[in-house]
Amino acid sequence: MKKNVFLFFLALFGLLLTGCQNNESDFPSSDNPTVVVSTKEIYGAPSRKFEIKAALADDLGLKSVQIQIPELSLDKVISFATDPLLKSYDLSYFFEIPASRGTSEAFKIKLIITDVSGNAVNQEINLRLDGEFAAPAITMVTPKEGAVVLLSTSKEMPVNFVVNDDSGIDYIEVKCAELGIDEMVQLQGAPQSYTFNKTYTLPVTAANYVLTITAKDKFAIPNTGSLNINIVATNEYPALYLCDQPKGTNLTTDAVGVPMYFHEKNAQDFEFKYYADKDNKEIYFLGQESDFAPHCFGLNATGELVDDVVSTPIILPTKGYYIIKVNPNTLKYTATKYTPSSKVWADVANGLWHDEEALRRPFVSVCGGGIQGATWDTWDAWVQTGLHLANNPNNPYQLVGEYTLTGQIEATFTGQWWSPSWRLIKNGICTMSPGENGNAKYPAAPGVYKVVLDTELERVFITKK
Repeated sequence: MKKNVFLFFLALFGLLLTGCQNNESDFPSSDNPTVVVSTKEIYGAPSRKFEIKAALADDLGLKSVQIQIPELSLDKVISFATDPLLKSYDLSYFFEIPASRGTSEAFKIKLIITDVSGNAVNQEINLRLDGEFAAPAITMVTPKEGAVVLLSTSKEMPVNFVVNDDSGIDYIEVKCAELGIDEMVQLQGAPQSYTFNKTYTLPVTAANYVLTITAKDKFAIPNTGSLNINIVATNEYPALYLCDQPKGTNLTTDAVGVPMYFHEKNAQDFEFKYYADKDNKEIYFLGQESDFAPHCFGLNATGELVDDVVSTPIILPTKGYYIIKVNPNTLKYTATKYTPSSKVWADVANGLWHDEEALRRPFVSVCGGGIQGATWDTWDAWVQTGLHLANNPNNPYQLVGEYTLTGQIEATFTGQWWSPSWRLIKNGICTMSPGENGNAKYPAAPGVYKVVLDTELERVFITKK
């Protein structure tokens, strides 16, 4: 009996031992896993993420991959499921380098790939923190975005720009297929700065063109920058702008309304309505929106209107509203003062939201996007009191305030349930009668801006503070 009991327990122990052994060797032996990294040298920088990419494979199945950079406290293990077995895996792992590390430092990234049979292989990747990731900076001198080339006076188009890059410039390209421009300049010695200056001849056909400028640097992993410039070649001015800024002012830093788009046009007769906020206000007329060149209309030494970037400003003698008419072909202009007769939206700073219209008092706030605190709900426009505009004490037709912009903006200035409301459409026009024109979108750098809604001019001016 004792012998039978002994044999029973011996058989049971053997069975348990066999089971344990099978658990330890569930997978047969196999070849080593393989790893192919996308690069053996990665460039990074403090406070910047980099990506580790590799193709992992095993003839039987992968178990795990371990990623190590001991100096940066990185020890990451990615384990793989074994049912079903995974025979290949595209590794893509991002890691941000601590801000405290220096740009002269370098490290080894260690990858340990293990398969289900217990085979392991190691792969090292060099990590350098002296990476450069900025594309070459292209600064346009001429033509600026939206430049107008008047074919009736000249068919020549000077192209002048400067390229800068810390790692050196490899080449620059200037292209416009419609104008037959296909220029490449291969630079020797990888200079950090290069100036391009060449004049091209335009065809007689009036059309819109896009000039594309591309620059590539000499960094180990090259960066490429490009810039598209829209150009209007025309026999007459499609638009004129009134500018009350001093020459040399960057006309692209404000969000909306500077310079101011014309109000009426008949052939080449342009009409503006304008408010001079002080006596002896200085203005110019521009043939393009973003710069004083190439077409800047001011006065010559004898007080005549000329198209000349060195002209002097036109002077509006006294504060107030003007109707200004100008023809860029005949070089004639008039400026006539007038008294507005449009509705004055008074005391908007003391508005009141009320469901009963008879108890409601008008306020003016804003709905839109890209404006901190603003939504497309007029109730939010009411409760966000920082968005409310107030009357300009010096001009009853102007509502003023300050907004923080977060990026590209679109806006409708409004009271309760869109009454009253002025929709900001294209060209800085802000009107109570937008027709089918939807809200226009305007690029804007984040920051604080002054806002002036002129209800007489139906224009809004959103200028960097």
